[in-house]
Amino acid sequence: MEIKEVLDILNQADNDTEYSKEIFKAYEEGKQDIEIINSKTGNRRDWLVIADIYNKGDYSQKFHLKNYLEFKLKNGLDETADFRKSCYRYFRNAALVLYTREVVFGESKEEIKLIFENVKKFYKDGGKINSYRGLRK
Repeated sequence: MEIKEVLDILNQADNDTEYSKEIFKAYEEGKQDIEIINSKTGNRRDWLVIADIYNKGDYSQKFHLKNYLEFKLKNGLDETADFRKSCYRYFRNAALVLYTREVVFGESKEEIKLIFENVKKFYKDGGKINSYRGLRK
């Protein structure tokens, strides 16, 4: 699948899926962002600050993915590049991978439920943010 095809899908897509939203808010970058803001220590992730500026503070995975792809295109990647090889394979963020699998690749919620449950368990057991293995097929 080419990057331009992914962007076309995103133009019609929901901002989040149930699974991506829960992982983001409860375990990953959303939780981390609140901790950084409240403690006033550390640096926020760039895409969250950009969402504050250009997306009215809506931290959706749709915005995350679209912003990532637009950055890659502005940085020289061609819109005909293979999305899986040039972008997706580098994703470590579980919320973004779950969103991509469900929205872009069309996997059903039932197909990715086990991964969602495994990611939750990983984080509940003290796993480090963006380090869960086994997100992609």
